[in-house]
Amino acid sequence: MMTNDTFLDLVLAARSVRRFVEAERIPRATLRTMIDCARRTPSAANQQPLRYRIVESRAECDAVFPHVKWAAALINWPGPAAGERPAAYIALLAPTDDAPAHDAGIVGMTLQLHARTFGLGACMLGSIDHTALQRVLAIPEQYTTHLLIALGKPAETVMLEPLPASGKTAYWRSPDGVHHVPKRSLDDVLIG
Repeated sequence: MMTNDTFLDLVLAARSVRRFVEAERIPRATLRTMIDCARRTPSAANQQPLRYRIVESRAECDAVFPHVKWAAALINWPGPAAGERPAAYIALLAPTDDAPAHDAGIVGMTLQLHARTFGLGACMLGSIDHTALQRVLAIPEQYTTHLLIALGKPAETVMLEPLPASGKTAYWRSPDGVHHVPKRSLDDVLIG
């Protein structure tokens, strides 16, 4: 049985990773296992509207990459350089007439946590060119990419930091390449 400390360790380790060891590909079986876990998560009214598209080949990953925006808070960073790009993606597809935000959030976090158990990093991406991805991934017209999960072996260190006195929550990179993520304290988020 997992302990509270073990689960907390998993949550703390499952940070958003934006630079990967691109050459280390992820076996399709691993991606299928992750989706098999995610499909069993709770779903609003048990409708289970999400579908999944695995993107694993280098050619498909290269085709997806230009249609994703990375790290809005890092203004002068265009995204991971060649060699640091995702080794795979999982596209969460939703019916075009329904945007299951709750289901996508639950599944996205489940995939991010599960990725970590395989020693992988993940980043949930919502700033994507939906029309281009529809075309590039040959997604049937009744679906749209609601969320894209970038995956790969992490090639960066992510550190949680106390929120600075300024109250600014923007993440940043130090000159040594460490990605720093400020977090509010427990007392700051509790009301009443």
